[in-house]
Formats: sequence, C-alpha cells, structure tokens
Amino acid sequence: MKRYSLVVAALIGAVLLAAPQAMSQGIVAGLRHCPQDYALCAASTCTPTGGKIAVNTETGTALFDEASCTCPIFAGPGLADVFGGNMKGTCDPPREVHGQPTDAGIWSWYTFTDDIPQAINNWSRGNKQTEDPIQKCETGNFVNCFSFSCVRAGKIHGVEVATCYCPINESLSGGAAGPPFVTPAGQCNPDICSQYPVGAPFPGPTQCPAD
Repeated sequence: MKRYSLVVAALIGAVLLAAPQAMSQGIVAGLRHCPQDYALCAASTCTPTGGKIAVNTETGTALFDEASCTCPIFAGPGLADVFGGNMKGTCDPPREVHGQPTDAGIWSWYTFTDDIPQAINNWSRGNKQTEDPIQKCETGNFVNCFSFSCVRAGKIHGVEVATCYCPINESLSGGAAGPPFVTPAGQCNPDICSQYPVGAPFPGPTQCPAD
C-alpha cells in the first residue's frame, strides 16, 4: 500500500496542477523522473477498443476495458511510475505495444504544464487553445493513461503524437473506479465527460466556473 499511497499523492498533485517540490527530484519505489520523450495524455479524450488491457497491481495484474487515446509527445523528463501502468520497472521505451513489437514505443507519463495541444482545438499551439483547466465530471467514464505504453503515430498539424492504450475506470491501484472524477480535458466543456476523457477519481478543487 505504500507505493500506491505515493502514486496517489503524486497524481493528485499532478492532476490538480499542484505537484509538490518533492516530485521534481524523483522519490522511492517506482515513482521517478525519466529522461526520455513521453506522451502527455492529460487533456486527451479516448475511444474504447472493445478489448482488455492488463494493469500492474501490487499482487500481479488485473484486466480492464481498454481505450485508445491520441496524445501529444513532449521532450523529457517526465514523471513515471515504473512499476505502475504496464511499465516493466525501467524508463526504457516499450518494445511491444498493444501486442505488437515496435521500435517506435513511448510511454505516457506526466509533467506540470498549463499548455497541452488538444484534438478539440485541431492541435493548435496557441495559448488559449492549449489551456487545460481541471473540471469535475459527475457522470461518464474516465481513462487512466499514467505509465501506459504508446506507439509514435506521426504528426497532426505539426504536433508529434502517439497512440496510447489505457484502462477505462481504473483507480491507479488496479481497482475499479468511476465517477465523480476530474479531468484536464475539454476546457471546462461538460460534454467532454461523456467522451472518455483522461482523468482520475480524485476529489479536490477544480478550475471551471460551473464546478
């Protein structure tokens, strides 16, 4: 439970844009800063694949419904849990994604940023179009992409992206979760809550007037 508590503490800080200074230096267990490029899925929405994905837990793995998400790629370092998601204990890029061997593997990690190119704004890099305020969803399903494998998928409007495969309604510890949840996706549009946004089942302050 200690590792899960650390992951929750870190992700609460990350998702709510209030990561403590301790996160900047990497901490015990699997939570650390990794130097490689990574996909940042925080403001993405996803599509169920109809398949299942295995998620690391403290006692083995658990299966969840799977979604695919298109996420922008950022230069490292990024915050990772190398024992969480479906990582293998190191920062090294995945050599297999969605059951297929690849040389284009990349992980979905996190960093503190207020600017994330998003599909809802045609991947614009403009300041307003990349804002990612936190909103709370009372209904719908969320997707957890923290420390899951992705494959590079070229560029959209000049933004390098990856396709990431992530569990739906997973609690960060391999347990089932659901609404309410928070998400940086949608720029405060509540319609996004029904579009499988990336998020997490955390209570806490939000940044949207309607919440």
